[in-house]
Amino acid sequence: MKKDLEHKIVYSDFKSALDIINKNREHYDDLKKNDLDVIKTKILTEFGLYDEAFKLSQNLIDNPGITEEQKLKIHVERALIYEINDVDKSCFSELKKAEAILLKHPEFKIKNYTNFLIRKSSYYRVNGFSKKAYELALQAKKYAESVNDKVNMPVVELILGLGNRKTNSEAELRHYNRALYLYKQLNHYEAVISMYSNLSCFYLSGREYKMANTYIDSAIAISSKSSVLNYKADVFQTKSNILEKQNRADSALYYYKIASELYRQYNGEQRDLKVRELEIEYNFDKEKSEKQLLKKDIKTTRILNVTLFILVLILAFFAWQITKNKRKIEIQKQKIAENNITLKTNVEEKQFLVQELNHRVKNNLAVILSLIDFQKDQAKNENYKSIFDDLHQRIKTITIAHEFYSYSVNYNDNDLIEASNYINKIIESHQNSTLRTFRYINDIEPVYFNVDKILSLGLLINELVTNSIKHAQPEDEQLVILLELRKINNEVELNYSDNGTVFNFENNNNSLGLLIIEGMVKQLKGSYTREKANYKIIFPNVRK
Repeated sequence: MKKDLEHKIVYSDFKSALDIINKNREHYDDLKKNDLDVIKTKILTEFGLYDEAFKLSQNLIDNPGITEEQKLKIHVERALIYEINDVDKSCFSELKKAEAILLKHPEFKIKNYTNFLIRKSSYYRVNGFSKKAYELALQAKKYAESVNDKVNMPVVELILGLGNRKTNSEAELRHYNRALYLYKQLNHYEAVISMYSNLSCFYLSGREYKMANTYIDSAIAISSKSSVLNYKADVFQTKSNILEKQNRADSALYYYKIASELYRQYNGEQRDLKVRELEIEYNFDKEKSEKQLLKKDIKTTRILNVTLFILVLILAFFAWQITKNKRKIEIQKQKIAENNITLKTNVEEKQFLVQELNHRVKNNLAVILSLIDFQKDQAKNENYKSIFDDLHQRIKTITIAHEFYSYSVNYNDNDLIEASNYINKIIESHQNSTLRTFRYINDIEPVYFNVDKILSLGLLINELVTNSIKHAQPEDEQLVILLELRKINNEVELNYSDNGTVFNFENNNNSLGLLIIEGMVKQLKGSYTREKANYKIIFPNVRK
């Protein structure tokens, strides 16, 4: 059964694997139960049930009967959980513990070392050490080839592709295609679908819409073979994005609705799994409690087995106690079941309301943009039209932020948005709306902000770009905008400049654009210096 479960996990059949474990776990001894729990931890992580996965992993770590190889696997899995949840120090600590076990037991390397190197490379990549991450990925590839690790080899090619992102697009594409080829050889439909989607996004980012459509259509063609709902939803969402870029709004909406329905089904599946895991945990605690009570009964019976009369009294007492406890447990179980039904209904209602709220917010912003455009068309004064254009772009900046962030039932004030995608969307919006062409050069490190801070940053950058488009007078014919964003210790530094020689704000310190820039810097709790059109803005990188 263990091999069957590992096969199902390799081919992303997580739901089926989880059902098998839950139905058969109690039929095995403690050692095999630990094996199943290690596999279950991985499945729960894949489903996004990180709290449940972490609790199960902690039970395994605390279990004195766990083997060294089981401990190695659980440390690697816990590193992934910490990485996903941005707990960098704990992630690194788990990797060090896993590495210590590998050094002590080299016989574990054949089955586990490639995956360990993949996890370690991912840790360094996520934390901004791209060179170190790439070296580890190459090391993982070399080792996987030496032991003929066909399962992890396509994963290694994928992370090598990610390591070349923004630096070498040809190498990135080559590794993606290699990963696709290896997954096809394994007949891994889930992974093939995912790679088609990645390749489509690669071409979409380069505005090669024909190639992007080709790959995403290939993914859609075999999506019926997938049982993983979020994979399928991502495919249709990507198709919608491509069509939206091509200004085919009706077709984009059609695929967006399909993606939304699949995401809804996926969220429902996650919710059901959470409820099921709570029931399993409850039954486990109940069984543990009954075992402890039984041991206590046996011990008490032996102590009080002096006389037959006392033994009869003790047995009668415990029989009554057990009956009473069982009655209480049944009542509690019934109440829990009723509460679960109510909770599930409330969650569904709240999820619907939150989705409706997100939909209405986006619709209202779209209506506001349309009203501004309409009012602009009615204006005869060119100065007023320019004011409406500026207002349109500011609200568009807010709209883009909402595209990256939607409130949900599991809303968290510290949910994060990656800065580069948002900033690039703002720049792209300017490129699509202004008659003046310009070249955009950026050097943006992976930095994440909550929705309030990213919105202030977006409005700040929008004003800087608007001013460059309006007033920059470069010596060369083409306007060039340069933007750098990097983390320095606990601060973020933004450097913005253009190749203009005249800066209009010098003669108008009370302009709305300058007031907005100063207001956003203040809202970011930062400071700035300016020399003509060159801005240097520093603000703390605190996720609050």
